[in-house]
Amino acid sequence: MNRKNLVGYRFLVVMVLFSLVLCSQLFAEEYISANDLEAANITSIVDIDGFKIYAVSDKNVTVEMIDVARTASDGEVFNARIKLNGSGKIDYRSIHFITKGKTGLTVYLNSSSKTDARVLVLCALDGTVIENLTAPPDAGTEAGIAKATIPAAGEYVLYSKGSGINIYQVIVE
Repeated sequence: MNRKNLVGYRFLVVMVLFSLVLCSQLFAEEYISANDLEAANITSIVDIDGFKIYAVSDKNVTVEMIDVARTASDGEVFNARIKLNGSGKIDYRSIHFITKGKTGLTVYLNSSSKTDARVLVLCALDGTVIENLTAPPDAGTEAGIAKATIPAAGEYVLYSKGSGINIYQVIVE
C-alpha cells in the first residue's frame, strides 16, 4: 500500500470511528427498570444509574417483587415494580432524570387501583407540567405504556397527581 492510500485508509477509519461514537451518543438510551432492583423501602433520595428516586420517611417509595408478572403490549415483561405509594410532588414520591436535549420518554406503568386510571405528571424541575400521562388500572397481568416528548435538555420529574401508581420501567430515548 502506498503512502497516499495509507493516509486515505487512516482517514476513513477515523471517520468511521467518529461516526460510531457520535451515533452512539445520539441514540443512547438511559433507563431504570424495577426488574434490575432489589426489594426496598426507600425513605430518602436514592441514585440509581442517573435516575433519582425521591422519598422521605412519611412519604416513602417501595420497590417490590410481584407474584404475577405484568406484560406490556410490546412484549416487555416485569417481575417487580416501583410503588409510588400515593400522591407525590417534586420533593417526594418522585423519579428524577436528566436529559441532554429534546428526547422521547417511555414509561411502563399501572395505577395501583384495579378499577381507576390515574395521572402520572411529567414536569420540569421548576414545576412546569410537560404532560399528564395515563396509568391504566391494574388488570393483574398487563403493564400499560405511556409516551411523551421531552422538549429540551434539563432535569425532569415523574410523580403521581393523586393516589398510587406502580412504575415498571422508565426509558429516556
